[in-house]
Amino acid sequence: MASTVSDKESYGVLINWGLQSLGSKLDLKLQCAGSTRCDDRVALDDHHIVMTREQAAVLANYLFEVSGQTPPRARRGLLARWFG
Repeated sequence: MASTVSDKESYGVLINWGLQSLGSKLDLKLQCAGSTRCDDRVALDDHHIVMTREQAAVLANYLFEVSGQTPPRARRGLLARWFG
């Protein structure tokens, strides 16, 4: 039995997210409402995405780029502020 693309994809509205460290990996938890995976459209649908820290950095940079935002600048140390 062949499955269609719609069988493998789900759509919902992102309402919350969180992150948990799993050693060298990260577990990104996305909570969606109105997900097409749930029979009850009021229920929350949790998605867990396990990724490396490098993948998280690439994803963050991509989201900054597509949103038109600039990433926050790193705080410079006290000596760098005095002499830089």
